[in-house]
Amino acid sequence: MIASQYVIIGAGFAGAATAYHLARRGVKDILLLEQEKVAGVHSSGRNASMIRQVVPENAVMRLAKEGAAFLRGLPSDWPIAVDFQRNGSLLLGSGEGWNRLSRDAEMAREVGIEVESWLPEKAKDYVPVLKEANFDGAIWCPTDGVVDIHALLSGYLKAAFSMGTQIRYSCSVQGIEVQDGRACGVLTAEGVIQAETVINAAGPWAAVVGKMAGAVEAPLRPCRRHLFVTAPLPWVDPKWPFVWDDAHGIYFRPDSGGLLLCPCDQDEMAPGDPPTDSSVAELLAEKIRQRFPGIADVAIRKSWAGLRTLSNDGRFVIGWDSKVRGFFWVAGLGGHGVTTSSSVGALAAGLILDPSDKRGEPFSPDRFLAVSR
Repeated sequence: MIASQYVIIGAGFAGAATAYHLARRGVKDILLLEQEKVAGVHSSGRNASMIRQVVPENAVMRLAKEGAAFLRGLPSDWPIAVDFQRNGSLLLGSGEGWNRLSRDAEMAREVGIEVESWLPEKAKDYVPVLKEANFDGAIWCPTDGVVDIHALLSGYLKAAFSMGTQIRYSCSVQGIEVQDGRACGVLTAEGVIQAETVINAAGPWAAVVGKMAGAVEAPLRPCRRHLFVTAPLPWVDPKWPFVWDDAHGIYFRPDSGGLLLCPCDQDEMAPGDPPTDSSVAELLAEKIRQRFPGIADVAIRKSWAGLRTLSNDGRFVIGWDSKVRGFFWVAGLGGHGVTTSSSVGALAAGLILDPSDKRGEPFSPDRFLAVSR
């Protein structure tokens, strides 16, 4: 029978980064399980690749700052080149949305993130296709950007593997073995893998894995979001930042000579491979006409959909489960998984090795206990 001290379910950013940071702290007996033939098939490989630090939740913002700093200065022994285009971000706001965004920017300054508040004219000079857009102000964050998500995920996995982590692909989890209130193994199609600690980093399947263990009922919702890419456009400057209209839910950034666009749709779905919905293209077109008329005539070349796993309060779920001993959560990253990957992995590793660490309190699954009773 296979046995491991730490069994991590899921080789996306949450699981891979947790394995990496555990291994960096000297843990040798780690087994990482991935249900697909390769890592990054689902959420970790289907996102917009954007590093955004100015977010509404203070605890998440601190992790975003730390995660972005890691990407700007990867360790000298990092095993693979990772392209990080630090073109910055422009976050646009209108009305009460601008007031909220301004408060987020002030909070960002307080935690040490470099931000500036721009008048609309300055933002329109910087990104000329915004000339006809209507907004009250913009937040400029020069240390944001776009990262190669596939190289980044491969880096975590290669580094963890080089330090002794075992990785098993095409290994789907069918159950969690629990004895006397303690998780002690993971049931797979190939049999039971004994474990001293089971780490739930299963992304959209995290709530399902939690139920298998009889753990705290974390209110996690996998939600579908579409991304669209245009054909090459001669007027797109590849050095533009990503532009995000927070108040109205639409963003775009340079990509492959054209633009990548998203209407920030959010439909709850079962975990899996989400189908695309043609009506979302109509939603995107309408939002472009209303918010960014300067790009209203772009033609879409391709589109896809991915899942973001959201908690009901906007915070991640990281920490030991109170109902099942030996069961640890790293889930609910809600679209921030790329930006916070390193900081989430470091936080998780720290809490696993030192349960008395108080840094994880904002993310503890204990906050859902009253709901699950």
